[in-house]
Amino acid sequence: MSDFEPTARTRMRHCAHKARYDRDTVYQIIDDIPECTIAVCEPQTGLPRQMVSTHWRIDDALYIHGSNGSGFCKLLAAGVPAAVSIAATDGLVLARSAFDTSINFRSVSVYGQFEAVRARDEQLALLQGFYEKLVPGRWEEVRAPTPQELAATFVLRLPLSEAVAKVSEGEPDDQAEAPDVWGGVRVYRHGWGELVADGASGDKPLPASLRRLLER
Repeated sequence: MSDFEPTARTRMRHCAHKARYDRDTVYQIIDDIPECTIAVCEPQTGLPRQMVSTHWRIDDALYIHGSNGSGFCKLLAAGVPAAVSIAATDGLVLARSAFDTSINFRSVSVYGQFEAVRARDEQLALLQGFYEKLVPGRWEEVRAPTPQELAATFVLRLPLSEAVAKVSEGEPDDQAEAPDVWGGVRVYRHGWGELVADGASGDKPLPASLRRLLER
């Protein structure tokens, strides 16, 4: 698997040591973080627009889904150039000076053009793959999408050909500057929490997919 080739948009000059162009790093960040921000410039006005979305990856493509009544999704389906940002904070780096205090983070920037998946069988398979990534096994426990629901849904694919990761990690490196001042990292934790039943579920037992989810 080849690395991403740096481009004018992905080549980092400031803090270049934090850039990562290997696909393993880029794909791991995409897979670990469930939401992204997508930005475009609207052709008619030239003004920027953005949307937050969930996403998933299969092989060398990133996917999102949305309503085919959405003006933003229609722009993406028409092939308007887009930028996708995926990021997570991992910690607060408590350095020995205010100037050097920083954040540990992982991020990916992707550039390209989305395309709509038109074939209904492929669309359904991709949505099932997304659902299975979120809760393995639950697709078989819930009602499948109806033809009307599929007809109202865009599945959009962005080939992963122009991308870069930026990673900041580690502890403060200014120990010699003020040895009497405490330094370190305050870890930032984020992730899924407990399961909370809705009013209609009451004391119903958890289905197998959710029991396995808790075991993980």
